[in-house]
Amino acid sequence: MNYPTRILPQTSYKLIDCDLSSHYLIRYTNTNDILEIINPETGFVKQEHICTPKKHASDLSTSLLGVFEVTHIQIQLTEVGKTKYNDYCQPDANIDVPIFQQDFERNTSRHFWVILIKDILNAEVDYLKSNTPFKANCIIQHTPMKWNFWHFSIRWKVEDGYWHELTEKEQEKLAKRLGSEVRAYISKYAKVEEPNYEELDEILYSKE
Repeated sequence: MNYPTRILPQTSYKLIDCDLSSHYLIRYTNTNDILEIINPETGFVKQEHICTPKKHASDLSTSLLGVFEVTHIQIQLTEVGKTKYNDYCQPDANIDVPIFQQDFERNTSRHFWVILIKDILNAEVDYLKSNTPFKANCIIQHTPMKWNFWHFSIRWKVEDGYWHELTEKEQEKLAKRLGSEVRAYISKYAKVEEPNYEELDEILYSKE
């Protein structure tokens, strides 16, 4: 299996900061059993298939559908690959192409969920702190990684700043108050079917 080099950072690329409201984000699930992923009573994606609340809800990794395709969710970095590629980088970084079975593998047991960006961008989720009500606001940021230029992060602005930037202790405290609410909100809008989507116009991510 050859690595899809189009999803890697390129020397001609720049950060994406345009309106993406009509585009979709995608994230893998650890099972390809749709009956397991969907709650039969609500029709929503089960919260446990959105993410784990303590480790990922504050800074949820996704990818922008387009150049990054549905089949690319099967890319799984090996332990060696993680040390080399599982890091943030500049969009125009010069990256060596990952090698199959050395740096990455193909995990066919994965499925995915997708979400339309306008359904979550600037969303407000309520939470309590010392019995005082607050609101967390959703932001979506382009956060290129060495293995994937199209990596985007779903993050939340809270009373004390950005949830993912708080101390580890504060993040854990907030996860107990906010993690379930964040997952529940995303699960209402997440879908497990491949949507109709288009590639982003190259002028929006290329410096040339």
